[in-house]
Amino acid sequence: MTLRIGISARLLHNPPLGLGLPQKRLQFLESTMAHWIMAHRAIALMVPFIDDESPLSINRAPMAEIVALLDGLVLQGGIDICPETYGAKLRDPAWAGDVIRDRSELALLRGFIEAGKPVLGVCRGAQLINVYFGGSLVQDIPTQRPGSVQHQDTEHYDRLMHDVTFEEGSSLHQLYGGGAPHRVTSIHHQCVDRLGEGLVVEAWSPKDGIVEAVRHQGPGYVLGVQWHPEFHLSPGEETQGLLDSGPMMMDFLRAARARAERHLDGRAEVHAGVALPKRA
Repeated sequence: MTLRIGISARLLHNPPLGLGLPQKRLQFLESTMAHWIMAHRAIALMVPFIDDESPLSINRAPMAEIVALLDGLVLQGGIDICPETYGAKLRDPAWAGDVIRDRSELALLRGFIEAGKPVLGVCRGAQLINVYFGGSLVQDIPTQRPGSVQHQDTEHYDRLMHDVTFEEGSSLHQLYGGGAPHRVTSIHHQCVDRLGEGLVVEAWSPKDGIVEAVRHQGPGYVLGVQWHPEFHLSPGEETQGLLDSGPMMMDFLRAARARAERHLDGRAEVHAGVALPKRA
């Protein structure tokens, strides 16, 4: 069975004129994210959405039906989460984020969690998981956590790296082992502040204590990592020594396959040994 993994859409509200689609909102998938999933024999499918405030949303497919078609969800990185989404006051207009995307992804995340299907959040996705479970965010690390190491560099983008340490006994610790800190990419100026209910810290930045990964302790698989493992796929002079992203994706896909197989086994019993191919 080939797994079908949904990826939340990124939004571009005002695309450049050169793209040929002026005044048209774009929903898109960053290619290395798709490559990371498809390099492990799964299909990556972007999940577009209709804004709740659009008249077109009246006849859209129910979230449960969208979730039923897929075996797992990856939340992409991207623009900040709006502070209003987690009940905070905006400290700077530059950090206003995208409340439209927040609403859509929270609904998508809720659908997968309630269905017991695995979720992997990357960067913004990790922050969204924390917000979903009632946590809050630091809106800007440099100003609110002075003395922290640099976690974002707009000039170098995906070439900025720092160390993370895995919490002893955590799932990432078991997956990668302990010992020396691991090197990862870093492209974020926001991070976890108050930890969401039921979440545990899986990794942190050893030089400043910034949370770098969280996992939900309840049933199912819900993991968020603050770094970008999809950017670790092309080793070169600049990327040597980065944490291998393969084990993380394989662990996520194992959880997706196990959940799908359990469901098919249950359907087989109900239908006298005939396993239906439809996901649910």
